[in-house]
Amino acid sequence: MRALNLFLCLVFSVPCMAQIRPVESREISVNYSKTIHLIFPSAIKYYKSVSDFVVVDNPENVPHILRIKANQDTFKRPTTVSVATEGGFFYSFRVSFSDSLKHTNYFLPDMSNIEPDTLYINERSQTHLIAPDKIVYVDFGDTCIQVRKAENTENIVRMIAKANTLKGFPRQTNVSMATADGKFYTYNVDYMQEPQIFVYEIGKQPQKAPNVILTDNIIPAGERDRVIDKVYKARRGIYNMGIKRNKIIFSVNNIHIYDNLLLFTFELENKTRVPYDIDYIRYYIVDKKTVKLTASQEVDQTPLFAEHYSPRIKGRNTVKYVIAFNKFTIPDDKYFRIEINEKGGGRHIVFDLENKDVVNVTDI
Repeated sequence: MRALNLFLCLVFSVPCMAQIRPVESREISVNYSKTIHLIFPSAIKYYKSVSDFVVVDNPENVPHILRIKANQDTFKRPTTVSVATEGGFFYSFRVSFSDSLKHTNYFLPDMSNIEPDTLYINERSQTHLIAPDKIVYVDFGDTCIQVRKAENTENIVRMIAKANTLKGFPRQTNVSMATADGKFYTYNVDYMQEPQIFVYEIGKQPQKAPNVILTDNIIPAGERDRVIDKVYKARRGIYNMGIKRNKIIFSVNNIHIYDNLLLFTFELENKTRVPYDIDYIRYYIVDKKTVKLTASQEVDQTPLFAEHYSPRIKGRNTVKYVIAFNKFTIPDDKYFRIEINEKGGGRHIVFDLENKDVVNVTDI
């Protein structure tokens, strides 16, 4: 027995000499106006940015894509981003700031990229992008533009420049998307006072074939009126979710669930004599903790439809409306944000919901 113990001690106490192989960091540049996308051949299992100057995110619908963006207007010293993917592959990136970006997308492992075309937008007309398949992911590089999926469609994105940010419009921003067939598309976006084109089709579409993919069976036709009427007329069940700004009150009255739909009942009350005209309402998921808010930290939740909504609330009047979304939950470190902007005014409203607010829903 002593001999066996001595043998085991000798075997397991022998030091092991191993060489250390340095992993070369790949060079990429970022800025505050565009989002950089890294497209990997397999799902991302781990990612980390050393510095708060750089924001990294792995969107839920595209597990093989990492988006990177500067979190402030500039930073001087390079930082690093690390990524591990399915299959045991590890990548390291050296990230520096540059006002002018040579590339905004990189396909791993060879760091190849696609050269984006340029789209032109203004604040008076909407520009539409029609994809050949269902869109599962959309990103825009700067909050000076509004980008979202067109309601009741699966393959159309609409864009417009925000009127109140034209003076601060960057030299160029970008918009990117991924589709259900695994394709990735990205485009530069510039401001032009009088664009000549307002609709862009991605890829070749068969002649005379419908190019719009509609959202299928949101609510069966015979059920829709009954469901909406029941939700709209339901007794108010929530009294502690709301905000008051400049005598404009926004409140959440109820949250219902029907099959795979979340139905919110929202109310806007105008306690002034001046009509409240809504420029737009945006619904999106956003990080709770941000150094400086960037577009890459926001994920739009596109409404499927809204009933009883009005873009104008007359003086001393109230509008209650029902709005539907595909069922979703909110990560613990994020908010579901409702952002209401007044047309030609400053009575803007921003209200945040947490996951605990959304999961406590009422069945229809």
